[in-house]
Amino acid sequence: MSHSGAPTTSSHRQDQAGKDAVKQPGQVGSSFNARKAVAATVPIVVLAALWFSPTPAGLQAQAWHMLAIFVATILGLLLEPIPASALMFLALAFSILSRVLTEGKALVGYTNSTVWLIFCAYVISIGFIRTGLGRRIAYKLIARLGGSTLGIAYALCLSDLILAPAMPSVTARSGGVISPIVRSINSIFASEPGPTGKKLGNFLIITCFLITPVTGGMFLTGMAANPMVAELTMKTLKLEITWGRWALAALVPGLICFVATPLLLYVLTRPELKRTEGAREMAREGLKAMGPMSRREQGLLLVFILALIGWATGSLTQLSATTVAIAGVALLLVLGAVKWREVLEQGGAWDTLIWFGAIFSLATGLMDLGFIKWMAARLSVVFLGWPWLTALIGLSLVYLYIHYAFATATGHTAALFAPFLATAVAVGAPPMLSAILLGIFTNLMWGLTEYAGGPGPIYFGLGYFGRPKFYALNLAATTMNVLITLSVGFLWWRVLGLW
Repeated sequence: MSHSGAPTTSSHRQDQAGKDAVKQPGQVGSSFNARKAVAATVPIVVLAALWFSPTPAGLQAQAWHMLAIFVATILGLLLEPIPASALMFLALAFSILSRVLTEGKALVGYTNSTVWLIFCAYVISIGFIRTGLGRRIAYKLIARLGGSTLGIAYALCLSDLILAPAMPSVTARSGGVISPIVRSINSIFASEPGPTGKKLGNFLIITCFLITPVTGGMFLTGMAANPMVAELTMKTLKLEITWGRWALAALVPGLICFVATPLLLYVLTRPELKRTEGAREMAREGLKAMGPMSRREQGLLLVFILALIGWATGSLTQLSATTVAIAGVALLLVLGAVKWREVLEQGGAWDTLIWFGAIFSLATGLMDLGFIKWMAARLSVVFLGWPWLTALIGLSLVYLYIHYAFATATGHTAALFAPFLATAVAVGAPPMLSAILLGIFTNLMWGLTEYAGGPGPIYFGLGYFGRPKFYALNLAATTMNVLITLSVGFLWWRVLGLW
């Protein structure tokens, strides 16, 4: 899924843009068609250029052709000439018809347990939205902590943190649950885009946006690309990252980033309003309107707690995260906390199942045909003679900040995670340490821009910030969290024996 970076910063400009579109429909249509044509042409040209270029020494032609298909597919995800799942069917069909992959290899992603873990987590997240439990949690926290602007921020951040293990869709979690609540709070205090945003709106909006990469990085199920990280680690290094291992490794650096991010943004945005009793009243009114917990909410809460226990104790029970998730979904359906028709109505969950399965198949094809090993050998030459710690830090920083060129975390992860991980291990970095570091950075990186992840267009599109200020705040918070991860994280991982 790609995100355009064109939301305006005031209703006046939006209205004017709408009038201009009405006045000049032909020009708008021509511009739209031209963009679609370019978006469709670029991947095809790149595919052809790579396909017919000489195969590099040490690589089989089949592996080179697989790279051509993979690169063209990633470009298609970024430019989006057609929907992602439709593009994936096209890529799979071409890979089979061109005999680069067999039919079995092309469909192997749909037998992958990680793909089904993501799908099940999406189903659980449906319950948080449909039953209102996610909103109830946020209201309860605001009712307790909402006496100050900073307290409201931490209440909203805690809501995100609580929901993160069960909602891998950061768009649904932050954009669907948290965003409407923060907008209501801003409305109560008349802190709208523009001069009044300085009261508290600017601070709350940017905090809610930038806390989600932090909470997403704290759990294997906290963001959709995280299970992909675990799966690519298994395929590249034959090394398993369990739910509990990820959570334990991310615990200390994640919590420090969690505490520090609102504080930094509070200093940088300097909200004028310090006391906010009205937010507590709003939360109480919201809880009153919701009434007592429904049976669906109670059932969802029970399953959520059981799932957390199951994921955290997987190393003891020998139950995989996917098995726990499947059992959780089954119990939700039995209890009626989520209804099957609601699952069928969630196009996002099914869309994710289709295109994640396909991207896993293509990435597996690259590995099986030897391209990742070949690429890692060449990348490692660049870091030849470097101490492994310096090389790992350098690789991880490049991996993160190059995300300015990507519009999706999943596309970035599929394209770069495996070769960067293999290179780090090739130069002597400890395997699990390298995988965990790059996995956390897979989350932090999409906080850099408004187009790099799902919540970005939602928060930027509210109009509280122009791009220069938005980008500056994003860069400051992301860089702080990177430094915390590289310092506190490495000390914590030393305690855990990861290096």
